Amino acid sequence: MRLFAIALALLLPAAAATAAAPPAPFSADYAVYQDGQPIGTGRITLHRLPDGRWEMVTRSEATQGVAALAGVRREETSVLAWGTGGPQSLSYDMRQKAAWNERRETLRVDPARRTATATYKDQRTDLPWRADLLDRHAVTAALMAELTAGRRGEMEFAVADRRGVETQRYRTAANVRLKTALGTERAIRIERLRDDDSGRVTKIWFARNRGWLPLRIKQYESDGSTLDLRITAVR
Repeated sequence: MRLFAIALALLLPAAAATAAAPPAPFSADYAVYQDGQPIGTGRITLHRLPDGRWEMVTRSEATQGVAALAGVRREETSVLAWGTGGPQSLSYDMRQKAAWNERRETLRVDPARRTATATYKDQRTDLPWRADLLDRHAVTAALMAELTAGRRGEMEFAVADRRGVETQRYRTAANVRLKTALGTERAIRIERLRDDDSGRVTKIWFARNRGWLPLRIKQYESDGSTLDLRITAVR
C-alpha cells in the first residue's frame, strides 16, 4: 500500500524556472503495477476552469492484492494560476482511504497576502511564500509545459510539502519509442536528479504527439521494489 501511495503522489509529482504557457488539457487512464504485478487503476485529468484557473485531478484505487482488500483509494486535486510568470499552486487537496483509516493533506496559497500553509494530520505549517510555488502533484503539469515550450536539459522546481519547500531537479534523459497500450509512442524520458544517497530513481515518459501527456511513470525504491504507472487510454 505504501508503494501504491507513492505512485499517486508522483502524479502526479513544482514551479518552472522559466515561464511557459499551459500544457494541452487531457484525460487519461493508467494501470498501476507493483514489482511487475498489476495492483490498481488511475485517471489523471488536466483542464481549464471557467474562471481561467487550471485544475489537475488524479483519482486512483487498488483493484488487486492486499491494497484492494483494504479498499485503498486516493484522490488529489491541484488548482493552479497560470500567468506570465508560469504556473503557481493556489490549493492542493489529498485524501486517501484504506480500510477504516483516512488521511488528508492540504496546501493553501494566497498570492495577495504572500502566504502558504500546509496541513497534515491537523498540524498546520506556515511555508515560505514564492511566486513560483507549486505542490508536488502539479510537477507533471509544469514539466509538460516546459516540454511544450521547447525546454530541454535540466529543469528546477520549487515544491511545497507538508513541512517546507524544496528544490526538485529534473533532466531530459533520452528520446525513445515506447511500447504502450495505445501502440508505440514517440516519447521523451525525464529523470529526477537527487542529491542524497537514498537510491530512489524516478523516470517519466512524455508523449511527443499527444501534447506531452505522461505515458508512463516508474519509481525505483532503495530496497529494489518498483511502482509503475502505464497509460491504457486517452479520453
